[in-house]
Amino acid sequence: MNICNEEHSPEYKVIYIGAKGSDYTPEWLVCSDCFDTKRCFHDESQILSVIPA
Repeated sequence: MNICNEEHSPEYKVIYIGAKGSDYTPEWLVCSDCFDTKRCFHDESQILSVIPA
């Protein structure tokens, strides 16, 4: 499991679309600040689901 920053408190588990031809779906634990402000965590075209952590 990946985390936005070890010093942050994760609030969401974000599951992203994996690469074509791969069964791997990246999962990240993300705090609300990173999710709201960092484009890499909030790309709606790449998100499968967002679950409260």
